[in-house]
Amino acid sequence: MVVYPKLLASAYATIRVLRNVLKCQLAIDIWFRPDEINANDTSLEPLKHLVATEGNITFQEIHDPRATQFVAKIHAIYHTKFDRVLFLDADNVPVHDPSFLFESAEFLKTGAIFWPDFWNPDHSIFAIYENSLLWELLDMPFTDMFEQESGQLVIDRRRHAAPLELVRFYALHRPNFFASLKLTWGDKDLFRLAWLKLDVPFTMIQTPPGMAGIISDGFLRSDFCGMTMVQHDANGEILFMHRNQKKLLGKVVDRVEDASSRETTIAAVNVTSDTVEKYADSAIWTHILLFHKEYSRRYYYIDMFRVNFDFKANQRCFGQRAVYRNPYFYIQEIAALNFSRLESQLRHFALESVQFSSKKHLV
Repeated sequence: MVVYPKLLASAYATIRVLRNVLKCQLAIDIWFRPDEINANDTSLEPLKHLVATEGNITFQEIHDPRATQFVAKIHAIYHTKFDRVLFLDADNVPVHDPSFLFESAEFLKTGAIFWPDFWNPDHSIFAIYENSLLWELLDMPFTDMFEQESGQLVIDRRRHAAPLELVRFYALHRPNFFASLKLTWGDKDLFRLAWLKLDVPFTMIQTPPGMAGIISDGFLRSDFCGMTMVQHDANGEILFMHRNQKKLLGKVVDRVEDASSRETTIAAVNVTSDTVEKYADSAIWTHILLFHKEYSRRYYYIDMFRVNFDFKANQRCFGQRAVYRNPYFYIQEIAALNFSRLESQLRHFALESVQFSSKKHLV
């Protein structure tokens, strides 16, 4: 995984869950840029503690000046010492030990497993449609499939050295037409595009992503505010929870925001003080919104909107307006799932990381 200052608590929490809750013993590399996080900074102490006590965890520094922002992920995958890689964003946590992915039929067959994003050629906020200039730029035919979400990637680097070289070329080539012409966003589609360009087989998980979040009950309707992307395994079972809209901080932040930016059509959603304050980070997983698999992709449409919560005004949501009127999606209660305690564990570990840093600083 790659970390920067705002992801330190998330990274600590994810690793603690992997090691101490899921009993995952996969080796872990923590990549960071010294110009973003000083190796002697007390903020790194919690992760240093894990390196010293958990075993098989190492720090890796990124010195390439080009490997900033999303390129840091590509740099880490390209330069890692591991032949077989599960890359996880630091704010992305599995619900059970992901080690099985390396022995899965999909990985053994193709050596690369990718996951879909919310968007596809029927509905895309990034305009990757059939008539996009992207296909002409890459000199390749339009491919009708879900866009890619790169919060998790499984790659056999020995089998896929060529497409990884092409991903790196796409990211580092200047001028960067992907960015300047707004053809893609960051790294998220570069992997599948490189594999497609070279006609190299890969596995794209077929279950569209779900959302974990909170139901916002208004006067006339109930809206589902998703703040975490839910990804599945090849059998359609939930595997990853990517908390990409509200990252763990391990501390209470100022919740007073500009009221003029708030959406006035929905009342602020109340969250009990115990839920908010016990672990500092707010609990944002009460339900999961999932797509009925028997329906065509054309009915898979994600609404983007904002809601006022007690813990945050103007919170960005990916979900469904009037969720109970939508026949294409259904809701599951987190409390009924076998990982119902996962968010509390993450929040506890995030708080633990900040308290650990504070104690070290005081000493």
